[in-house]
Formats: sequence, structure tokens, C-alpha cells
Amino acid sequence: MKRMKLLFTLALPVILCQNIQAQTNSRLTAQAHWSHNGVMFTPKDSASYNYSSVLRGGDLTHTLKYDNFTTWKYQDTSSNYHDSLYYTQTFDANNNITMTTIQNWSSSTSAWVPVNRILYTYNSANMMLTKIWQSWGGSSWVPVWGDVYTYDGSNNLILDLYQTWNSLTSTFDPYSQKTYSYDPVTHKLLNETDQDLFSGTPTYTGEYVYTYTSANQVLTTTFSTWSSGWVNSNMTTNAYDVSFNKITQLYQVWDVPTSAWVNVTYSIYSSFTASHMPVLEIDQWWNSAGSGSWVNSIQYTYGYNSYNQMTSSIGQSWNVVGIFEYANGDPMTNYYYSTYSVINGVKNIVSNNGSANMFPVPAQNMLHIDLKWNEAQSSTIAIYDMAGRIVTPLMDIPASTEYHTALSVNNLASGNYIVKINGANGQIENQIVVSK
Repeated sequence: MKRMKLLFTLALPVILCQNIQAQTNSRLTAQAHWSHNGVMFTPKDSASYNYSSVLRGGDLTHTLKYDNFTTWKYQDTSSNYHDSLYYTQTFDANNNITMTTIQNWSSSTSAWVPVNRILYTYNSANMMLTKIWQSWGGSSWVPVWGDVYTYDGSNNLILDLYQTWNSLTSTFDPYSQKTYSYDPVTHKLLNETDQDLFSGTPTYTGEYVYTYTSANQVLTTTFSTWSSGWVNSNMTTNAYDVSFNKITQLYQVWDVPTSAWVNVTYSIYSSFTASHMPVLEIDQWWNSAGSGSWVNSIQYTYGYNSYNQMTSSIGQSWNVVGIFEYANGDPMTNYYYSTYSVINGVKNIVSNNGSANMFPVPAQNMLHIDLKWNEAQSSTIAIYDMAGRIVTPLMDIPASTEYHTALSVNNLASGNYIVKINGANGQIENQIVVSK
């Protein structure tokens, strides 16, 4: 009997489980900026972030949910930092930002003076419904402008209505709007159309069109302006290597006389971390003399911590003698972080006949997935909430042993989710964290 039980156990699929426990996250606490004067780097400004809750954090690629944020500017005349801006934020029960208040430092009164504040509201899915910008009128807050957001049934943003405050009628008047369309299966953004409304009649002003690679990474972004029809204006084209690292970005503008795209700038990325972050970036500009050639402009070197958060950025200009060296105006920035524990932030992994590497974690806009099967098979991918309800459409993956794709989590509220990958001969489940 024991032997039969053992054989049955060995026949089960291999399942790897990690129980929910405290997860250590890292959040931005300070940053400092310098500028080169031709001889050395000199201070420019700095900032610090304070948090009162372990549920809040953020960094350069995730929404910063700080309680207060202070900036200081460096003054060469006094060789010292001076108060500049002070931001505070409040939150609702779902940890959504409800208000951001901005204050300036008054040297005459030695006190913070209110300047602006932003108010936010959300729907039941924690999607932002409105954003209202107000200015301080001396005794009360005065509305200036606002946005009203509309979503489809899959929580994709489909309309951003921008309005300005009419002091005569004490109402918001429509000024412009942006409409968005998506791929019905992958939910990738395909098109953004901009219109002016202040004249009373919608008038097209601009349009963005996006294309993607087979791995769902942005290939091109084309911007057009309206003149009795869409007219090309500029285009950005990305290229990726076999490991899905973005290795180049080309920016071009449309030349009407020749009806052709003309090179403007070109960025080259290299020396990637395990999470597809570039350590080196070289920016070039197009020299149209003769047959044309790319000329180096500036080189950036980036540093990262173990959480794949940028810790440093240093720029070096291209010297006419043919080397990169520091020059007047070259920038340097350091970013500082602290760790904190989140009880509900740990991934649970179930693996059967394959594995999936998902990044970044936590995710904010896009979740990239490197899928590997032990044997070639077709599969589907979708994201579910913790109640087991599907929150993104099923994505079909062709039969393969290795595949890279990306899912949009831009419209998901902050929290924990399950990514389910169901193959013909295997199953993978990962618990991920979305943080806005």
C-alpha cells in the first residue's frame, strides 16, 4: 500500500510553492542633482521623501505614494541649500491618492505658502475618475482646470476630457479631449486621437499610432497633425535584441518636400542587467552633411540596486577629439532608497512542465513575461484577481518552448493578482503585485 502511494506521488506534476510571507520592497527616499561646470560637479538641487505607511512606496517608474516630499535648491552665492517646494499627499481607504498639495517656501515669512493642490476621485475599481487642479487665491482654493476619465468594460482608458474653469459661470468648460483605442485581445494601446473643443466644435489636432513587435514590445510611435487630413510629423522606432532588451531608439521627423522620414537623434543602449535595464546609453545626432552620418552627443552611465531601481545617472559629453569627457552642463544624479516590508506582496509560484520569469515586480504599466516550457506547446495567459475573477482577456500563445510577451496592467488597481498560464501539457501560476 505504501509503495502504491509512493508511485502515485511520483506521478504527480512537479509543483513549486512559496507561502505568503512578508516581502521586502524598496522605495525612493531622496535624490540629489549636480551639474558640471567644466572643472567639477557642483550641487544643483535635492529632494527627500517621507512615508508613514508600509503600504506605500514608489520609485522612478512607479507612482510615489509619499506623505510629504521636500525639495531644496542650491545657491552658489551662499554655498548652501535652501527650501524650495513642499508636497503633501492624502489617501483613501484603498490607498489611492486623494489630494496633493504644493507649497512654496517664503523667505520673507520663513514659512510654507500654499500654491496649488490637485484633487482625485476614483470608481469602485480604483480607477481614477477625475483630477482637478486648484490654485491658492489668498483665502480659498480656486479651480483652474480638470480632467474627467472614462473607461471601457476592461478598465482601459478610452477618454480623457480636459476642462478649464469658467469663473463667470462657476463651471468647467470643455477645452480638449484625448480618445484611445486598444487591441481587443492584448489590450495594447493602438491609437490616441487629440481634439480641441474650446471652439464648440471638435477639431482634430494630433494623433499617435503605436505598433508592436511579435513579443508585444512597442516598435513604432508615430505622431501626426491634422490639416484636412493626417500629416506625418515625427516617429520613434525601437529595436530589440533576442533577449528583449531595447538596444536602439531612432527619432525622425517628416520632411514634406521629399515625403520622407529624416533622421534627428539616435540612442544606443547596452550592458543590460538581468532585468533588462541598460547600464550604458549613447545619444547621437544626425549630421546631414554629405551622405549623412551619426555624431556622438552624450553618454550616460546608469547604476542600479538589487531591486533594479536606478541609483545613479552620469552624463559625459562627446569631445571633438573623439572621446567622452565631462563638459560644462553635464548632469549627475544620485537616487537613495530604503527597504520596507509588505505582508501581502509575495509571489506564489506553481510550476508544471515549465517556468515563467515576470518583471518588473511590482508592476505598474506593463508586466513582461519570459515563458519557457520543457516541451513545445501552445498556451493561454491571463491575469486574475484574488477572488478568481479574470481581469484581462485570454492571450493566445503559439506552440513554442520559449516565448516573450507583455500584459498591460496599466488599468489594474494596486494589489495582488494571479497570472495563469495554461498550456496543452503544463500549467504555471504566479502571484504578482501591481503598485501604482
